[in-house]
Amino acid sequence: MTEKEIKKLMDKYLEGTITTEEEMLLEQFDGILITGRKMVFRDAAHRRQVRERLQRKIQWQRRERSLRHTAIWKAAVALLVVFLGIRIWYQQADVKNEAEPVMVEKSTDWGQKLNLTLSDGTEVRLNSGSTIRFPKDFTAPLRRVELSGEAFFNVAKDTESPFVISSGEVETTVLGTSFNMSTFPGEKQVVVTVATGKVKVASAGNEMYLDPYEQGVYDRDSGTFSKDTVDPDSFLLWKDGIIRFDDATMEEVASRLERWYGVRFIFENRALKECHLTATYDNQLLAVVLESIRYAKKGIRFEYGEDHKILIKGTCAE
Repeated sequence: MTEKEIKKLMDKYLEGTITTEEEMLLEQFDGILITGRKMVFRDAAHRRQVRERLQRKIQWQRRERSLRHTAIWKAAVALLVVFLGIRIWYQQADVKNEAEPVMVEKSTDWGQKLNLTLSDGTEVRLNSGSTIRFPKDFTAPLRRVELSGEAFFNVAKDTESPFVISSGEVETTVLGTSFNMSTFPGEKQVVVTVATGKVKVASAGNEMYLDPYEQGVYDRDSGTFSKDTVDPDSFLLWKDGIIRFDDATMEEVASRLERWYGVRFIFENRALKECHLTATYDNQLLAVVLESIRYAKKGIRFEYGEDHKILIKGTCAE
């Protein structure tokens, strides 16, 4: 092997283009330098000079390769850290999105009603003066909504995701059923009336199950439940614009008419509040309703004022 051939092999080694066979030849040549056998050297000094130059180039190449591998490794680690950081950020963003769903709130003024269909197919009829808050999309294990006021629910069945209505201190849980719930602020009772299916009503560790044609009443003052058998249709008439009073006090009548028509009644005297009324009104104007009450209860008069206020005057005569 001539010095020119050796130099060519060295150049290929440094460039990284040397083949396995050529690298073996170069290693054999290095062995020749060590053993001192004569091949292509002019004398001993020439052999020593070539050997030292070869070793320097080999050591330099190894150092360059080591530095290059280290740089590549560091770059790979840096890229891995960036990738993991981005992935963790997206995972945290997904968790946050799951933990904080987009909420929708719908309200009705006095005298208004509203029909809603939730993302799971549940149908809601919201009564006057009521507010419902619900997720835009149900993604959590529980389909949870919040209600203040009154609404009729026809809940889409989903055995793996119960439907829960939170209304202050009371929670009502169903899988798929239809029922009415009245939970107006300021009223002493929360009333749940079941038309179909089964409902669980719970508060502060107490719970009660209701079947069709049963009504559960939670007393806010005592924190207790009571249950009775009722005709649910009589409690669902409001959905169709029908208002019905069964031996209701005039105070109860005024309260329901206030929500129904968006007015405010003022009693001239307390005795008028204890007057009782039994009547049914089917999509009637307020003026027609009040005229009917005046006709049924001789002595009662209504005086219209400003800001939708109506004064109830006179005496109650059966």
